[in-house]
Amino acid sequence: MIFVPAEKLKKGMRLAKPIYNKQGVMLYERNSKLTNQGIQSVQNFGLIGLYILEPAEPLPPFTEADREFERFQTMSVFTLQEIMQDIRDGHQPHKLESLTMEVLRHFGNSVEKIGFTQNLRSPEDNVYKHSLNVAILAAAIYGKLAHNPERQRYVVMAALLHDIGCLDIPDSISHKKTKELTDADLETIERCKEEGYRLLRENCDLDSEVMKNISYMLKDLKELRLNGAIQNIKAPDAQVETLKVAYLFDTMTAMKYGEDPQSDVAAYKFLHHPRNRMNQQVVRAFTQAVRLVPVGCTVQFSNGTKGIVLTENEGDILRPFVLSFHDNRIYNLGDGKVFEKMQIKDLLKTMDNRYVMTDMYAEYLDALRDGKEPTVQRKK
Repeated sequence: MIFVPAEKLKKGMRLAKPIYNKQGVMLYERNSKLTNQGIQSVQNFGLIGLYILEPAEPLPPFTEADREFERFQTMSVFTLQEIMQDIRDGHQPHKLESLTMEVLRHFGNSVEKIGFTQNLRSPEDNVYKHSLNVAILAAAIYGKLAHNPERQRYVVMAALLHDIGCLDIPDSISHKKTKELTDADLETIERCKEEGYRLLRENCDLDSEVMKNISYMLKDLKELRLNGAIQNIKAPDAQVETLKVAYLFDTMTAMKYGEDPQSDVAAYKFLHHPRNRMNQQVVRAFTQAVRLVPVGCTVQFSNGTKGIVLTENEGDILRPFVLSFHDNRIYNLGDGKVFEKMQIKDLLKTMDNRYVMTDMYAEYLDALRDGKEPTVQRKK
């Protein structure tokens, strides 16, 4: 699988991922060959490129849950764009309530952990995709923290609107890579965020709880950017803490063209580290809500070897039972002595940010069911 910028797409290339329109109708299925009309559609949609299968590459795994998640993202980004434009035009955002409830219906009370997949962003759609992803994550996290539908609704609504001011960031700044931003650029970004909050306060009839969530969230994140930690501002309750965790995870792992995202593991370690002063009850709810280290995924260890995750550790997601490819042995990373010698450094993912899953786990389970010693032959 390779990423091909829109201007370099050619007729006959095979799609690695489906393409949907804003109604959620699939326009092009995976493995479809691009036509000249398809290439024109991609450019009209404003997509910066596509994931393309190499000539002899088979289709990678793609579950129905993956398909539904991407379909929901595509539809909802278009809806959120309309909502923000209504607000900027001085109109009430009539679709805000329905989008909020759709996010909650899909992700707010899931018994299973959600499979969260990042989507590629351009400077033009970054605000919409980021805000939607924060809303999805916040809905899932708060659903594990409290059974209060009204407050969960406030959290999701705040997530959808918190970054509206960033639509006014000049192109000369928004098109820069993060590491290229100057202090003056960062000051401009902060002013735009503050103006966005003022716009919401003056143009929208929003519940005071929603506005409070956005206000505290923006202040705490500014404190974190300036001082490296949140020191003085205390959030009033779990709503703002949920929004911060969702915001930071999405921002750190976002797939922006021209920039390498941080891994899920690196983002989790940041959120979990005491120096960053994240609410650890919320971080724990995050690990209960989102599938970060799934069973069967391939991992890289700190000693340079690789293996697969056999069982999850709900107490510490980075300390599960694993099978090492190096010596064909099972290790319990929950054992302190084992953990001193080998730790999960990262998860292996495909180019489009999906976990690399191995069929060795299925072989391991088959051996257990058959009463055999669960060993797996190493590949040479």
